[in-house]
Amino acid sequence: MENTNKKYKQFTIRFLDRSIRFLSYSVLALTVLYFSGSIQDFLDSNLFLILNIVTVFYILLALFSLSAVLIKAFYIIFYKEKKYIFLFIVDIFLFLLSISAAVFFSFLMITAKGNI
Repeated sequence: MENTNKKYKQFTIRFLDRSIRFLSYSVLALTVLYFSGSIQDFLDSNLFLILNIVTVFYILLALFSLSAVLIKAFYIIFYKEKKYIFLFIVDIFLFLLSISAAVFFSFLMITAKGNI
């Protein structure tokens, strides 16, 4: 019974870490694409599409980071697993960064549409 619980724990944390890594790389690539497209005068509709996708990916990154923070905090507190402390701190940083970036890009989208 203990072996299956350990496999489940490792699978959950590995899944979250890999999802966070994928979303981080995707967000980085889309952010670079947005700013380079802004410099190279992409069409406004293309820039709005990129902004929408970037905002959704930042929100997903925040959700996955928050769930990773909660799960790693649970394992650090209850199972006394010290190996997750560094990843816990990184996930907190990513959560705060993704929330602030999602707010920034949604504000950028609102101002670009001319609603303010």
